[in-house]
Amino acid sequence: MGLTDFRPGFRITADGNEATSVFRDRLVRLEVVDEAGLQSDMVEIELADTGPVQIALPRTGVELDIWLGYHPALSRMGLYIVDEVEMSGPPDRMLIRAHAAPHEATRGGKTDLQTQKSRSFPKGTTLGALVERIATDHGLEPAVAQDLAGRPLPHIDQVNESDMNLLLRVAGWFGAMAKPASGRMAVFRRGDSKSTGGAVLPVVALTPAQVSTWSARISRREPAKQVVAVWRDLEAGEDKEAVAGEGEPIRRMRQTFPDEETAKEAAEAELRRSERQGGSLSLTLPGRVDLMAEGRLMLTGFREGVAGEWLISRVTHTLDVGGYRCSVEAEWPG
Repeated sequence: MGLTDFRPGFRITADGNEATSVFRDRLVRLEVVDEAGLQSDMVEIELADTGPVQIALPRTGVELDIWLGYHPALSRMGLYIVDEVEMSGPPDRMLIRAHAAPHEATRGGKTDLQTQKSRSFPKGTTLGALVERIATDHGLEPAVAQDLAGRPLPHIDQVNESDMNLLLRVAGWFGAMAKPASGRMAVFRRGDSKSTGGAVLPVVALTPAQVSTWSARISRREPAKQVVAVWRDLEAGEDKEAVAGEGEPIRRMRQTFPDEETAKEAAEAELRRSERQGGSLSLTLPGRVDLMAEGRLMLTGFREGVAGEWLISRVTHTLDVGGYRCSVEAEWPG
């Protein structure tokens, strides 16, 4: 018996309190967007604001925990903080938007990641310790890839800079990403295909019969064959170069890195990213909770150029009167 034999459904808690019944009778659309890049994961809940009693205006800062899938088994999609409410009509509608990144204080103890600060971190602080400090400051759990957590950092000055920007800057030294998701502050490398909790994501196998629509694009633009990253040699008092790949075209990274090892890692990550940009894939299909950003697809039975492995960059889960469906965007693994 497959997933489609069950009735699609959802569950929502608000600040830890069960709230599914509040949304069920008025739900027009529930949409969860799972991103692999810098963009914060998002949920939109569209409600019918008609009838003798209008919906009470929700406050921003509420923590919404979302489950989605098929009864009786629903899967947790993540924790999101309400930051925008939009009303329109006729017909009267209310649209609630929430993001994984906190933009204000919540009852659960999460705080804004965009507030600018000035402070320093001594040389030798590990990446794992830095992420733990910042995550704890904002009521989040640290989640750092195992091979990155112990990496020592140079002296860091944070001058009128937000904690989110600092983490993005430092993670970039290792060719990694920093992103709040599901109540965690995750630092990971693109293409590792792991969840924010560190679990290896499943490879989802698909055939044409399981897909509603698909399209693929192979770019004629040649990816970089060589990437050059500059690092600062403090002892020699000069800038030096770390190179990944060989041949042309050559891409030079703008950021200056603290040492040769991190410059080399960043150059290799940029080379892989360039290779991924050569192909893109879009799919629509009946809803599947095992489709997640950073996961991988294995397409079989498709034509040459489409069949094979793809890295998921974005999944949009939509539940409405038409049922539960997914839209997937993917790229070559690189």
